[in-house]
Amino acid sequence: MCLVLQGLQHLLNLYTEACETTKLQEVRIKKLETTVDDHGTIAEAKTQHYEHKLKKVTQDAEVKLVAAHVEHEQAMISFQEGIKNFVVVSLLQARIRMAYEAKETSLECPAWPVDSWVANLKELGGNHVPYPSKSRAGESSKAAEVVVEAEEKKDADADAAQDAGAEGLKKDGGDAAV
Repeated sequence: MCLVLQGLQHLLNLYTEACETTKLQEVRIKKLETTVDDHGTIAEAKTQHYEHKLKKVTQDAEVKLVAAHVEHEQAMISFQEGIKNFVVVSLLQARIRMAYEAKETSLECPAWPVDSWVANLKELGGNHVPYPSKSRAGESSKAAEVVVEAEEKKDADADAAQDAGAEGLKKDGGDAAV
C-alpha cells in the first residue's frame, strides 16, 4: 500500500504542478492579450494620426493647386493685356508713320486724327514716332538703291556662274549626251 500511496502522492504532485503551469500560462495569455490590445490601440491611434496628416497634406496641396491656378490665370490675363497693348501701340505707330509719310508726299488726309493717335500712343506708353525729315527720306531711298544694286550684282554673278557651268558641261560631256 505504501507503493500505492507513493503513486497517488506522485500523481497529486503532477496534478498540482499541472494546475500551477496552467495558471502561469493563463496569466501569460492575459498579459499577451493585454499587449495585443495595447498594440491594437497604438496601431489605431497611429492610423488616425497618419490619416489626419494625409488629410491635412491633401488640403494644403489642394489650396496650393488652387492658388497656382489663380496665379496662372492672372498671369495669362496680364500676358493677354500686354499683347493687346503691344498690338494697339504698334498699330498707332504704323498709323502715325503712314500719316507722316502721306503728309510728306502731299497726300495728307484731314479726316485722320493724328493728334489723338499721338496722345493715345503717349497714354499707352509707346515710343514716340519721329516726324521723318527730308534728309532721312533721301537716306532711306539711297539705302534702298544700294540694296537693289547689290541684289542685281548678286543675280548677275549667279547667272554668269551658271552660264560658265553650262559651257563646261557642253565641252566635257557634249558628245556623250548626244
